[in-house]
Amino acid sequence: MHIGILTDFPTATVRSGLAIHTHFLRQGMLKRGHRVCLVGPDTSDVVALGSEETHLFPGLAYPTYPRVKIAMPGDPRKMIGDAPPVDILHGQTNTLMVWYGGWMRKMFGIPVLNTHTVHLPTHSHFILSDGMYQKQSVRDWAYRTSQDLEFDYAEAYNQGDGLIVQSRHFVQYWRDRGVTVPIHVVGRPIDPKKFDAQPTYDPFPQHFKVGKRIIVVSRHDREKNLERMLEIFAHGIAPNDPDVTLTMVGDGHGHYNLCKLADSLPHSDRVFMPGEVGHDQLVNWYAHADIFAYTSLSETFGNVVGEALWSGLPVVALDDKMGVAGQVIDRVNGALIAPEPRATADQQFAMACLGLLNNRSLRRETAESAATLARRTAHPDAVLTRFEGIYAQATARCKADVRKPLIQRSKARQYAAWMEMARKWAFWNALLVVSCKAMNKLGGARVESDSQHARVEMEISRNDGSGAGLITVARQRSLDRPAA
Repeated sequence: MHIGILTDFPTATVRSGLAIHTHFLRQGMLKRGHRVCLVGPDTSDVVALGSEETHLFPGLAYPTYPRVKIAMPGDPRKMIGDAPPVDILHGQTNTLMVWYGGWMRKMFGIPVLNTHTVHLPTHSHFILSDGMYQKQSVRDWAYRTSQDLEFDYAEAYNQGDGLIVQSRHFVQYWRDRGVTVPIHVVGRPIDPKKFDAQPTYDPFPQHFKVGKRIIVVSRHDREKNLERMLEIFAHGIAPNDPDVTLTMVGDGHGHYNLCKLADSLPHSDRVFMPGEVGHDQLVNWYAHADIFAYTSLSETFGNVVGEALWSGLPVVALDDKMGVAGQVIDRVNGALIAPEPRATADQQFAMACLGLLNNRSLRRETAESAATLARRTAHPDAVLTRFEGIYAQATARCKADVRKPLIQRSKARQYAAWMEMARKWAFWNALLVVSCKAMNKLGGARVESDSQHARVEMEISRNDGSGAGLITVARQRSLDRPAA
């Protein structure tokens, strides 16, 4: 089968969970004898194209994250005459490029599946500057706008042959928004080569006591709710056990703000933020940690949660009723804590962490369950076999539904369908880019993540690496971490 993957990341421009999963899916299908074509925006000016088979559209750089491109329709004559000759199109995009899939189905009779990849309402803050984000009315407007946009996505999903969600909690969620096509639940696989590998060194600061290490691996951004994790540690965990430490691996737009918050809270001497590490190095962090903690309420699927579980780490998480709740089973492979009321939830979260850290036999039992269940549900063979079955169902559905594709009809009908698709695809994508550029000019856009790191490094340099400023990167960054 020739599989087209509709993606925002045809080249490895970022290391998001979705980008990693897309390229892992490609590799898995190639190993099974399929051909794979990555379909999406042209990012070759950011990362040179490799050996991947691609079909690329013009891409507009996201103003505050230029490594990410927003795909736009090209010349209709080229799109009709030079469409990728795939047998099925599997959408893994969180932009309205999703409409392209529906057009391909009408135009060429190609079966189409879409995957719900991003929960838009909890990511609606992404274009807001720190100042604008402080205004509740602005946050509410962005949230409502994203909720309305989900109905456009539901309409687009109904143009295909099925919707793939990554947690059972999203089945009714999308039915309520009007999705009528078949909905399939498939999580993301874990790469055994990376996470069954033997760890090579202990990356934690040497004075962080074994048996008392909490780890969080996450992009440092607002929707990850990491401020809450820092506050739970400072007020609920650290005061009750003098040996427990918190390590937060990752970077992002919120990195500087998180470092400043950590500095301001009690027990900051037991917090470590090493920054971003290579994906193939995470096995060392998971292997030498004791529990994984997660306070995000925005996940369609928690890649890092799956990695931690596979690595035998019990997971303590807030019950998001979304992606993470589909991965963590309370009192089996970790603990799920209702997120509200806030004070009670934070106390329960802290007690769950301490309970696992201070009960070695419970931690070992939970760790064994975590690893066993992850191998049963997240092994690539299980996930890829599931996809192949869904592809067969989608192919049969499309064949029965699209008796005469538009390519066999008049040019007028073909161009009318293209215009309808391009209008829906291009309008919202262009509006997003234009709005972000305007906000950038007016000082209302996000600060780039690279600028966040520059601010961290500048303050570290100003303090001469003494640890008096931004704690976690400055403190023992070069002293405590052994070479890989």
